[in-house]
Amino acid sequence: MKTRTYNIETRSRQQAELKASIAAATVELHAAKGATATSYADIAKHAGVSLPTVYKHFPTLNELLEGCTSHVIVKAPLFPVEEILAAPDLPAAAKLLVEAMEQQHLHFEPWFTWREDRVIPFLAELFEGFRKMQTAFLEKLLAQHLGKGMRREMVAGRESVLSFGLWHRLVRSHGLPMPAARHVLLQILLAVIEPTPAFPSTGSRRKK
Repeated sequence: MKTRTYNIETRSRQQAELKASIAAATVELHAAKGATATSYADIAKHAGVSLPTVYKHFPTLNELLEGCTSHVIVKAPLFPVEEILAAPDLPAAAKLLVEAMEQQHLHFEPWFTWREDRVIPFLAELFEGFRKMQTAFLEKLLAQHLGKGMRREMVAGRESVLSFGLWHRLVRSHGLPMPAARHVLLQILLAVIEPTPAFPSTGSRRKK
């Protein structure tokens, strides 16, 4: 009985390791050419297994993507939530936030660059979940430093500034060095916190 139990446990572990290796191979392909351009045949060849083996472990695209995203997320840098919330003021918190988001963007860049959330529902739902988590954190952070009742557009503005798209344009399209990109993003964030009107309000004009 012990031998049989051992064999079952060993086989189970081997299957789990095989599944993980297939997910890892898929992650590499998705980073290289995107998920929509990667076929199950590509995955089988890259993982060094048969095509039926890939289908056995990941029968559907959603299951495959779930395995891949889990593989990527578990290796992502830890987000310093407590450190950011413990910052003495909002500018200090904003600086830590920009730095933390840069590390997140760098980690996820090989897959986010393809912007396949536009065409793959699973990824669209996953990214929307990330966005909601980020929004909730920003609301908590702003409420901590500014009090409740902050304008919704302030949260939306900060969320947009911290997005992968803006970071990617600054660093890759415009070729800004990382420190310069961080400085730009931090300045924009601080401007969103305490916006200065571009034009004086009607009530501030001097009477002639």
